Amino acid sequence: MRSSTRFRGTFTGAAVCSALALGTMLASTSTAAASTETERNSTTVSAQAACSVYWKVGVDYAGLTAGYSWAWNVIIRQGNTGDRVREIQCLANYHGYSLSVDGQFGPSTYNAVIAFQRARGIGADGIVGPSTWRQLRK
Repeated sequence: MRSSTRFRGTFTGAAVCSALALGTMLASTSTAAASTETERNSTTVSAQAACSVYWKVGVDYAGLTAGYSWAWNVIIRQGNTGDRVREIQCLANYHGYSLSVDGQFGPSTYNAVIAFQRARGIGADGIVGPSTWRQLRK
């Protein structure tokens, strides 16, 4: 009885060691692949952000978003940068404009905002304020 218990313990220990060795080997392979993929994807994202516009329901509002910002009342204008500008660019693209999603509110974003505001019949000043945000999120 004692020898079978010793055999079982040895067998179980060997199985655990083998599983750990295999797991380590597999993990290092997938880590290397993931690392390479992350480097490749981060280069692409920094050059052109991705836009995936979807419907979101918040506490007080419901509307379209690209997930960069949930701004409704913030004033954004030419010269601003960052995620709120990316949100504007993605939403403008969703509504049929062709903007680079780079987070820079430059001349092309300004012109697209003016065209969007005219098409929606709101004050065409090139500034994204509450009324423009509401229209972008429809």
